[in-house]
Amino acid sequence: LKMCANAIKQGASGVDMGRNIFQSDAPVSMMQAVHGVVHGGLNANKAFQLYNDLKRKELRKK
Repeated sequence: LKMCANAIKQGASGVDMGRNIFQSDAPVSMMQAVHGVVHGGLNANKAFQLYNDLKRKELRKK
């Protein structure tokens, strides 16, 4: 998420993520956190906080 936030801060219009998403314990939550950085203006800390909140909910459903 730090790398993603830094890229957006430096002017990138998007990111290309692979195993960082698919090897995550909670891939849906990770995608939502990355979306928050790219489209919602979240910084890395806020995105990580969002990821952890969503991850708890996602893992409870399993």
